[in-house]
Amino acid sequence: MAFVYIAPLANCKAFKVGKAVAPSSRISQLLCFYEFRLEKIVIVACGTEENAFSLESILHKACGDQRVIQPFEGGTEFFAYPLFEEVMNIVGAVCRMRNYKQVPFVRAPVENPIDETELIVRSFAAKVCARRLEMNLRQVDVARIAVVGKRTIERIESKGQATFHNLVSVLRALNLEHLLARLDMGESLRERSRIPRK
Repeated sequence: MAFVYIAPLANCKAFKVGKAVAPSSRISQLLCFYEFRLEKIVIVACGTEENAFSLESILHKACGDQRVIQPFEGGTEFFAYPLFEEVMNIVGAVCRMRNYKQVPFVRAPVENPIDETELIVRSFAAKVCARRLEMNLRQVDVARIAVVGKRTIERIESKGQATFHNLVSVLRALNLEHLLARLDMGESLRERSRIPRK
């Protein structure tokens, strides 16, 4: 299975068009260098690598000379943001013609939008599920590799619930342990953690 992803920057100045066999992992790597609008990222399941290469080429040609070079890894595949809607229209048309499926990188929460904890939990759950599907694994397969119960995988994917030990085991089984490197408490959280609870 191969994929094409379209990822706009948070500053709305450019967006990236790329292809990958494991797009959620690739985007997670790019998040070390770029700040994307996560809710706007779209992943297209193209089937074969040839199909993914073809769609990527179509989108690159549609953007013409509107390339906006970025200074970090993957920086040659960014294009001017005003073309984003046109590119998404092309993606929609190609998906309808070739029966490709569009998958959001993260599912935006419809409940309390201020609940950042819920957003983080949903993001992790979506990445775990997407990665498992990319690897063509069943939940029971991941459970066996991670040496956890199948119910653990079900709870992680549906509710984002697991012990930290089990979560780490599952992330390692899916080669997603690099996500743990992004778990860093901000200074304000560290300060709050020092305040005794009343």
